[in-house]
Amino acid sequence: MADIHCILIDDEPQNLKLLQQMLEMHCKQVKVLGKTTVAQDGLAMIEELKPELVFLDVEMPHMNGFDLLKKLEPLSFEVIFVTAYSHYAIEAFEHHATGYITKPVNTEKLAAAVNSAIKRIEEKKVNRNLFTLLEQNTRQPAPDKIPLSTSNGLLFVRIADIVYCESSGNYTHFYMNDDKKIVVSRQLGEYEKLLPENTFTRIHDKYIINLAFIKEYTKGSGGEVLLENGKELPVASRRKEDFLARFEKWIKRKG
Repeated sequence: MADIHCILIDDEPQNLKLLQQMLEMHCKQVKVLGKTTVAQDGLAMIEELKPELVFLDVEMPHMNGFDLLKKLEPLSFEVIFVTAYSHYAIEAFEHHATGYITKPVNTEKLAAAVNSAIKRIEEKKVNRNLFTLLEQNTRQPAPDKIPLSTSNGLLFVRIADIVYCESSGNYTHFYMNDDKKIVVSRQLGEYEKLLPENTFTRIHDKYIINLAFIKEYTKGSGGEVLLENGKELPVASRRKEDFLARFEKWIKRKG
């Protein structure tokens, strides 16, 4: 397996030293690119070195760990929080953290969090290659299925069974015709490039819908669409004209 490059950010120098030693002893695939006790320096370091993994403290002077991540969204790396406080765990996972370790750091918990991060990083690499191949073949006949990157690996679903997609930060929720919801660790914009535009259209920054499942459209500034599964979704006013034009073309093709 290839090395995983990381950065360590903690305002206590001793914590940085200990964490690096533990990684060197127990997580040999992880290589430390840099470390810092200043959050602002960590921000610059991430932007320059582009690590695959960041170990991050929560409470730090001038800028806490959550504020640092907000400045880097959408995140291109995995995050493992290492902190003395247990009460930030829910907020950490709302920021899509891979792991949350309380100090003093336990070797087994560190190894488990690192293994989870490595798994997600490797999945991203596989998916990136798949996306590249799919984008390179956009001139070919549209495929029947599309790969979705889930926590367990890749799930191939029929494109015709997708009712709509919803953006959720670095994740996308796929709502299927059988009422299943699939959470995918890629952004909505990446799937917008892959879904056939003659059937799918983006009606809002948060939503892409399958035109085949529209039941009703209600006029308004942007308006709303009612889908066959009963879900009502807003149409952004700036996307209304394009949505109606695409829907009209879709109706003519079906007629």
